[in-house]
Amino acid sequence: MITLLGSATWHNGHVDGVIRDIRRPVPEDGLLSGAVARMGDSDAGPVVAMSIEGRIFPRKAPVHLHKSDSFRMALGEPIRVGGTSYAHGEFRLQQADAFYGPEYWTDEVGTNQLLLMADRRGLKPYLTDAQLQRLADTALADDVSLEGVAMLPRDADVPHAIANSFGAAPRPSHVDAGFTDTTGWPVLSDGSRLATIALGHRKSGVLLLCWDRPPGAAALPAFRLGADLVRLVVEGSCRIGEPGADVELGRLGFRLQQEGTWHGASRSGPTGSKELWIVADRRAWPPITAAGPAEGPLAEVGAEVAALASRLAAAA
Repeated sequence: MITLLGSATWHNGHVDGVIRDIRRPVPEDGLLSGAVARMGDSDAGPVVAMSIEGRIFPRKAPVHLHKSDSFRMALGEPIRVGGTSYAHGEFRLQQADAFYGPEYWTDEVGTNQLLLMADRRGLKPYLTDAQLQRLADTALADDVSLEGVAMLPRDADVPHAIANSFGAAPRPSHVDAGFTDTTGWPVLSDGSRLATIALGHRKSGVLLLCWDRPPGAAALPAFRLGADLVRLVVEGSCRIGEPGADVELGRLGFRLQQEGTWHGASRSGPTGSKELWIVADRRAWPPITAAGPAEGPLAEVGAEVAALASRLAAAA
């Protein structure tokens, strides 16, 4: 089940929003302006935060690690991690239990990213400096968004792994990729390019689907999925629902869909759509449609997911 840090009005199992810079006036259109959402398992499920706002992290966040695989993607302006700058739509997959950083922020850009922890119990950063660690621990103790989350200790065993369908190799403990160059992604029968990524727990972890759907690609049918879903438009647009009663999601528009509820049929916009889908538990894929088991692109995704699961099992 998806639970939000803030309040929202759900409609037939979903709520829509657009990630806006909340330092500017927010229109009264009923859409969420970003979100912090817990997904999936009530204890160890993922958490995703997506926002554009004033700087909420130190100007320089020190080198640290997390007891969870993580995913972060720049929204709008670039973000910088270590010696790498990530432009809008570029992302970093970071292995659990591996030090990385530092991260750099400015007052002008603020905090502008989508950050996913595959296991919310791994949110706590572990630093190399004892004094800074005490400061971080104090900040975490005062963070109301973490109430009820039992953080993993430094010596906890974390059976996490990262795998992808487009051949990117860790260097040495993270993977860089993004929507800015999709030429190396596998091509589906309708001309879409799709990158599938598994992270988190080897069996029940998160599934990321990175779509690059051209204009005129075949519509995806309505479906029901047995896991929570976050769907974000990185570039372009898409329409969800039956014509005449549909909703358009433009750049940085998103939908949160509760597990077991129906997600409307969707079509890419006139310039196509590049989208990130976050599935809380990859074991729930493939979804079902009104006609039965998934066909077409949704079924092709199932084959990619099965291949990732097989690789992870063989490597365990």
